[in-house]
Amino acid sequence: MTAEFPPIDRDKSPLGAVDEEAVRLADVLEAHPDTGDVTDSGPRGDIVFTAAGRSWRLDFQTGADGEVFQDPSGAPASTGGPAADVLRTVVAPALLAHPAYQAATASGDILTVHLATGRHYALALTPAA
Repeated sequence: MTAEFPPIDRDKSPLGAVDEEAVRLADVLEAHPDTGDVTDSGPRGDIVFTAAGRSWRLDFQTGADGEVFQDPSGAPASTGGPAADVLRTVVAPALLAHPAYQAATASGDILTVHLATGRHYALALTPAA
């Protein structure tokens, strides 16, 4: 069961860039057929969702400069390590179907998301409590 929330009045409560990205990411995951119970929560816009029979949390990671969104020049290279199945089979395909996302590369439990704007950010995947 998904809770219904009234639309956000952006004049009264403007969202920061991370919050806006969390809302968009939650909408994309909610539209994917292999996910359910998607919510954006937490102080930094963490995303909680159900996939592959478990609840998961995607947590925005801070880059080396202390910011979430990183410049294109600092884009990390893929390490080629094994990615969590849910990142490879659910999250990355859901993002790649949306025009706002240029690429999504998984390494272990970290997903690097490349935006169409050229910037990127990282999300850590952990089981939700």
